[in-house]
Amino acid sequence: MSKYLTWLLICVFLSISSDVFAEEVPFTLEDRDRLIRIEVKLEDMDKRFEQVDKRFVELREDMNKRFEQVDKRFEFMQNLMIGILVVFGSLCGVFVGLLLWDRKTFKEKAKEEAVKVVEEGRVKDILASLREFANIEPKLKEEDINEARYIWGKGVKKQIKILEES
Repeated sequence: MSKYLTWLLICVFLSISSDVFAEEVPFTLEDRDRLIRIEVKLEDMDKRFEQVDKRFVELREDMNKRFEQVDKRFEFMQNLMIGILVVFGSLCGVFVGLLLWDRKTFKEKAKEEAVKVVEEGRVKDILASLREFANIEPKLKEEDINEARYIWGKGVKKQIKILEES
């Protein structure tokens, strides 16, 4: 029974205490003024936040413009480097072409001069001495001299090939 009694007392105290704290508070003029001031302050804060948001948007736009300018500069520098490399490569190609062309023409002129020197110098002397010897020796005729020229020409051609290969 004591259990029931304690539970009953607890319930009574709780019901009495809830009525005590459940008083209705009247809404006063002071409360209304406070609410108006709070609303005004909130509106001011909203305006400030809007201004801060605008500043952030402006800063972001300025940063984007600056990044675009930097990107354009990098692109210009990259195109300039590519142009310099192309010009350098083409100059190297032209230089190599001129070297090869000059070597070829130099070889041809050297070959012509060598043949001219050989023909003018030794061949004339040899042919003249063979003609003199042909007067003394009847076996040597003009045909033999032409054959000697042919043989001598083969030797000159071999020397020219050796010059070309080296």
